[in-house]
Amino acid sequence: MVSVIIPARNEIYLQRTIDSILAAAEGDIEIIAICDGYWPDPPIQDDPRVILVHHTTSIGQRQSINEGARIASGKFIMKLDAHCNVDKGFDVKLAQDCEYDWTVIPRMYNLNYETWEPKLHKRTDYMYIGCGEGRVLRAEYYGSKQPKNDKLIDDTMCCMGPCFFMHKDRFWELGGMDEEHGSWGQMGVEVSLKAWLSGGALKVNKKTWFAHWFRGGSGPGFPYKISGNSVERARQYSRDLWLNNKWPLQKRTFEWVIQKFQPPTWETPMSDAFHKQYFDHMVSGKKMPKWMGIDVVKYPTDLILYQEVLFKNKPDFLVETGTHKGGSALFFANMFDLIGHGQVISVDIKDHDPPKHQRITYIVGRATASDTLKQIKEMVDGKSVMVVLDSNHHRSHVKRELIKYGEIATKGQYLVVEDTNYRQIGKREGPDEAVEWYLPRTKKFRVEHPEKQFMLTLSPGGWLRRI
Repeated sequence: MVSVIIPARNEIYLQRTIDSILAAAEGDIEIIAICDGYWPDPPIQDDPRVILVHHTTSIGQRQSINEGARIASGKFIMKLDAHCNVDKGFDVKLAQDCEYDWTVIPRMYNLNYETWEPKLHKRTDYMYIGCGEGRVLRAEYYGSKQPKNDKLIDDTMCCMGPCFFMHKDRFWELGGMDEEHGSWGQMGVEVSLKAWLSGGALKVNKKTWFAHWFRGGSGPGFPYKISGNSVERARQYSRDLWLNNKWPLQKRTFEWVIQKFQPPTWETPMSDAFHKQYFDHMVSGKKMPKWMGIDVVKYPTDLILYQEVLFKNKPDFLVETGTHKGGSALFFANMFDLIGHGQVISVDIKDHDPPKHQRITYIVGRATASDTLKQIKEMVDGKSVMVVLDSNHHRSHVKRELIKYGEIATKGQYLVVEDTNYRQIGKREGPDEAVEWYLPRTKKFRVEHPEKQFMLTLSPGGWLRRI
C-alpha cells in the first residue's frame, strides 16, 4: 500500500487533489490529509480511503508530514502538496522502481489550475542545490541547461519538495522531517541531502509525473502568511547543518555531493581545476612521475599517503590490479623493503615486462577471472591483505572488482579504488560510480578519508576500510 500524506493549510484545491489521486491510483492507497489550522469549505467528501486529521491551531508543514507518517499504514509514503495532479498509475510506477535507500520524485510539470492539466512545456526532471548570497542553500532549476538523456530512472541532486516517495521505514531511519528547521522552508534541500548523505540516492522517475500549481501570476495568491524570520531561521539552521557536516546520520560529506554533481553557482575548488590541469600535463603530455626510473601513474601526494598507510598497517600482502609498467608495484615493494615486511601481487591483462623484485609476484590475466582470483587466494590465505584497484576504470569493471576483491581485503586493511576523481577531469562512468553502487550493498567497508590531509589526490572517497 501507498500512503499519500498531504499537509494542507487554507488550501482551496485539496478536494480536487484528493480526487485526482483516487482517480489515478491503480494499487492499494490511502490518503492522509492534515488540515493544519482550518476546515475545508465545502467539507471534504467521505471516502473510506481518505483519513482527515484536523488541527485547531496550525502546527506546521514538517510537523504535519511527520504526523501523517506516524499513522500511515502503507509500505511506502508519498508526500504531496495539496494543489497537485498526478499521472495514471503513479503509485504502481513509483513503487516498482524504489530501492530501499532511494528517495524518488516523479517528473514534475507546472499545473494549470484552471484546466487541471499539466503544462507540458513546463517540465522539470533535474534540479540542483544552489549557493546564494550568504551561502544560503536553495533548490534551483537548470533552465535551458537542464541535463538531457534517455535514462528513465536517474540521479538528480535536488528536488523542490512538493512531492517525494520512499519506503516508510526508510523515512524514519532518516529521522523523519527535521522539525528543528521550523515549520517551513528548506524542504527540498533537506529531503535531497538526507537521501545523498545517508549513503542512498535521490532519483527522478521519468516513467510517471505529477503536476504542481505554482502560486502567483493571475491565479489566486499564496493562501497563508509566511514569517520572514522563520524562513531565515530555517536557512541558517540548514546552512550550519549541511555545510558543516553536522547531520549525525551522514555517511558522506556535503563536499562529496558537490563533487558528484558540480552544480552551477558553486565555485570550483582550486584542487579540481588543478586536477584537470595536472592530469592533462601528466598523462597527455607523458610527463608522469617516475619511481627508480619507472613510470608511476599516481600523484606524488598519493605515493606519500601509501607509504604512511603501509608503515602503519603493515599488511602481509598488497594486491594491485593494473600493473602497467610496474612503477607502483616497485614502489610498494621498496616500501616493504624499508619496513622489513610484506609482499606485492600485481595483476595485469598484459605482460609489460615490469621490473623484477623479490617481493613482487606478477600475474598476467584478467583481474576478475576465476583462475587469477584462485592464484591470489591461495597465496594470501590466512594473511592480512590490502588491495589497490587500478586497472580498467569503467564502472562495470570496477563493480566486478569490488565484489571479488572485497572478499580478499582483510579486516582493518584498506581497499583503495584509484581514479575516483574521473568527474573532476571531465570523464564519466568511472570508479566513483562503482563505489557509490557498492557501498550501500555491503556492510564490510566504510569510507575513510586519509587522502584529505594532502588535498590533492586521484582517489577522493576511494579509500574503503574493511571493518
